[in-house]
Amino acid sequence: MNLISASTALAVPVASADPVAASFAAAQALFVHLQQGRRIDAALLREAMETAFGASDARSSMPALPH
Repeated sequence: MNLISASTALAVPVASADPVAASFAAAQALFVHLQQGRRIDAALLREAMETAFGASDARSSMPALPH
């Protein structure tokens, strides 16, 4: 398994056009925090998603969740 530091995890923008790849990148960034026993709060989740998708959800860059 290849681990990256928590400070690097969210600093490297991915901004993938593929929503699956972007979601996976966000999950990898959050996994580092989970491994260290940290909570995933809204701010951290938002930062990971914005980094992975290259924009905020206010700009409709992230895929909508199914109902």
